[in-house]
Amino acid sequence: MERGFLPELTRRNLSEEVYDALRRGILAKHFAPGERLQLDEIEEQLGVSRTPLKVALDRLAAEGLVEVKARRGTFVTENTPEDTADAFDVRRILEVYASELVAERATDADLAELRRIHDQLRQRVTEGQSGGDRFYECIDLDHALHQKVMDLARSSRLKEAWQQVNVHVQMARVRNRDAERVFTQALQEHARLLDALDAHDREGARQAMDAHLRRAMNTLLADMAHGL
Repeated sequence: MERGFLPELTRRNLSEEVYDALRRGILAKHFAPGERLQLDEIEEQLGVSRTPLKVALDRLAAEGLVEVKARRGTFVTENTPEDTADAFDVRRILEVYASELVAERATDADLAELRRIHDQLRQRVTEGQSGGDRFYECIDLDHALHQKVMDLARSSRLKEAWQQVNVHVQMARVRNRDAERVFTQALQEHARLLDALDAHDREGARQAMDAHLRRAMNTLLADMAHGL
């Protein structure tokens, strides 16, 4: 575990804040895959007792981000390329269907919100700056766009299933810090999706999202194979 990265908590909702801090730490690989979490050390850094920490860890375990092994401790889940491919396949099926629903149901205001997120991501990608913070901000904006698509599908069951598999894709994505390389093509693919949604073209939206996620999966698996 990298020391000192955990944030100071506001104390408004301790278990929620501990969950958010640990989840971001895992996704950013401050906690290494397979690492045993030092709970006493985490409590000391965050200034919390075991109770809110346990509540947070239970949520992370339910999401598959950590594994609690009897008499051994709590470990960060390790994702293999096979795990990532399986998760991405399920995510693609869910998002393709969600895109079809959004093409039918989205209002002008809904579509404007998607455009706003897309424009924020484009601006961040093209700023010409490097660094880990920029990469994570791009990941957050890309995630926000896909999450908005799931929200606009207006199916709680669909979104719940998506959340369970998408977190494993997010873990695998936090690898290469070259935001421009990773996201430039995604921006073009997002634009095609948004054009289809604007036109309420269900088939066009399905094809755009399917092509986008197939390409993204292949890029990610290639990066994993080359150790990026």
